[in-house]
Amino acid sequence: MSKESPPDPAANFREMVTKWERGFDSLANQVMGTEGYSRSMNQMQDLQLGMQSMFKEFMTQNLTNANMPTRDDLVRLAESVGDLDRRMARIESLLEAMVPSNAAVGSGPRKGPPRTKKPPSAKAKGSKDGKK
Repeated sequence: MSKESPPDPAANFREMVTKWERGFDSLANQVMGTEGYSRSMNQMQDLQLGMQSMFKEFMTQNLTNANMPTRDDLVRLAESVGDLDRRMARIESLLEAMVPSNAAVGSGPRKGPPRTKKPPSAKAKGSKDGKK
């Protein structure tokens, strides 16, 4: 018996893919290394940025005409809400620092006379007598 392993059918495919990748890489490096390619990429990027800017202006104008907030309006609103949240948290911490730690808010008996509510019939009798 021979100890040779059977030929790997995928080995030829891997070799072909490796050669194709190396050929494509060398071609891409030749093309991308030229001055014309760099210039055309810069022009395409400038065109893309110009289109993006025009689209933003177009959308802003249409949203303004429709009386709807733009992205910038929503960003400003979110920043304002964040500022308010921070200010409220600071105020809460200052108020908590003013209250003694052993005194709980709303605990203990209420000072002053008891609050009672008179029934509607007693109110009507009191108003007839000239009392309020």
